[in-house]
Amino acid sequence: MAPFPDLVEDLISCAVIADRRSGATWAQIGAALGLTADAARARHGHRQLAVEWPIPATGGNGSSRR
Repeated sequence: MAPFPDLVEDLISCAVIADRRSGATWAQIGAALGLTADAARARHGHRQLAVEWPIPATGGNGSSRR
């Protein structure tokens, strides 16, 4: 099991990735994290998701994920 601080950092990185994909600037992200734009980009700019999100639907067979 990963230590709690590592999990928090991963969660923040996911939020940063989502914000960037939604059009947020590094200045906006940095401000939300209490960082400069350059510091936010240096800390989180290299991160990528291991899988594509959101996970694409599997087809039109009527099944749903639960």
